Amino acid sequence: MNLFFSPIFLIVFCMMMGSFLGNISFRKFKLGSSMSLFIGLFISFFINKNNLSEINIPNELFNVVLIGFIASVGLKASKNIRTIISTHGIKFIILSFFITAVGASCTFLFIKLYPDLAFSIIGAYEGGLTSSPGLATALEISQSKLADASIGLGYSIAYVPGILVVMFYSSWIGKRNSSALKSKSKPIDSTIKYPFHIWKFLFVVVTGLVIGNFKIKISSFMVFSLGITGGVLISALFLGSYFKSLQFENTALDVIRDISLNGFLAIVGLDYGYTAINAVMDSGVVLLIIGLAIASISLIAGHIMGYYILKIEPVYLVGGICGGMTSTPGLACAVEAFESEDVTLGYGAAYPFALVGMILWTNILISLSS
Repeated sequence: MNLFFSPIFLIVFCMMMGSFLGNISFRKFKLGSSMSLFIGLFISFFINKNNLSEINIPNELFNVVLIGFIASVGLKASKNIRTIISTHGIKFIILSFFITAVGASCTFLFIKLYPDLAFSIIGAYEGGLTSSPGLATALEISQSKLADASIGLGYSIAYVPGILVVMFYSSWIGKRNSSALKSKSKPIDSTIKYPFHIWKFLFVVVTGLVIGNFKIKISSFMVFSLGITGGVLISALFLGSYFKSLQFENTALDVIRDISLNGFLAIVGLDYGYTAINAVMDSGVVLLIIGLAIASISLIAGHIMGYYILKIEPVYLVGGICGGMTSTPGLACAVEAFESEDVTLGYGAAYPFALVGMILWTNILISLSS
């Protein structure tokens, strides 16, 4: 294999260029780690369009960098999770089910408009809300190879627009509110920070993998599981909250977070770049627009509900919306934009209920479309 087309080289190159270009400011605006995603999208399209090579990135590599990011931000935010759940818990439950319900309602309307694309539109719902568990549920209960192919197509086309919608929203709200967050008088954090130990960090990860592997059978067609992301996040937030020795000094966690984040976004770009860009110039443009619409409407509705009705503070609301849309890239952008891991608290409180909502609504949509 040519070195320049090997997965490792491409990922590291995207991370390097993304980190370099992302830190260049233009009129006080910079893309930050998001640039790794755009570099990956461009390289993926260029390589596939010119038939230079086939990009095959092992899923295990994607999971490793995803775990690194989730565990590091979860541990950094863990000291406040119990307070947030006790004061805002019910609000995040409402927000999660509301966002997924709005997305499902939009999906149902689009199915009525384009009945021949029913399963592809369901896939676009999963992709627009970037929900891998929702996709797995849809594939499991569709009971048709043709339906599976259509669901997978819709998911792959809508996934990148879904990511971009949440990323730009997170960056925009974060930039508008980060200065206000900094200016608030906060009590001095007297928490003792412990030296970083790799075995303790990996203990959190292993515990999260075990939690994420548990499956709860709700019905013959409904199985709930937190998966890798949810399991590691819950493990990091709660173990870090209850065991003070896991509240490490920020330096090591920041390094793990930044490397994992850039790697995660680079892989997403390399995996989905050609499909997403090619869809704009091909027949998939309808599904791309549908996925973009589902993601945008769900996000706007969630913001209105969270900010104006539930009265959730912006830093927690953005995290809650990212969690309600199960969007890890959105969370990544929000953490950077707010310059605070507090965003993760809203994400962690909303994410499990969003998974339940996605599985529930996916089952209903598949049943109505079969």
